[in-house]
Amino acid sequence: MILLVIILLLIVFALYLMLRVLKRLSGTGGPVTGPGAPPAIPDHLTPGELSTLLQARLAGTPADGSAPTASAGSQTAVVWADRGDEVVVHLDSVTTDVTAGCVLVSIDLETDQTGRTPLVTCFALADSAAAGLVVATDEFPRGNPALASRWGAAVQAAAWSALLSVAADHATERGLAPAGLTVSGGRLRLLAADPLQVG
Repeated sequence: MILLVIILLLIVFALYLMLRVLKRLSGTGGPVTGPGAPPAIPDHLTPGELSTLLQARLAGTPADGSAPTASAGSQTAVVWADRGDEVVVHLDSVTTDVTAGCVLVSIDLETDQTGRTPLVTCFALADSAAAGLVVATDEFPRGNPALASRWGAAVQAAAWSALLSVAADHATERGLAPAGLTVSGGRLRLLAADPLQVG
């Protein structure tokens, strides 16, 4: 099951990267930092900086497919809906910790049955750049068992997607492709490299 989740996440990330490359080629991609201007996302992120970046990306897009409004970046909570169930995700609760070989992402979820409680996902990262964008995680996040069993996979997928989005934006600012995530000195290190050339 864990292997299947990891494979699905890697496929989603590969599709995301392909879309970013296509946008850049068509000239509609996000801005690339100009010469002499500092990048918005540094190479090393403290837990506080990482929490802020993840919070903005976890807001997602409206279920009806419309573009997010200007106030979407200041949202403190969103509602996730799946197969008739709903859960409130408190974006202002997102916290991270970077420990030896691990990034912990905590997000408060709330339902009528459980009240508000955190789910904590642990992403085990290599301490060397050779591992690239491969991580391992538990089958379920830590926290309330009822929330973890029902919403755990969604929380893990959302947190991982947000981490990959940070890595992709970091690389795009430099005109490169994301190459890896590692832990170094209590901070998350983002690695970028020249994109692979095919053909």
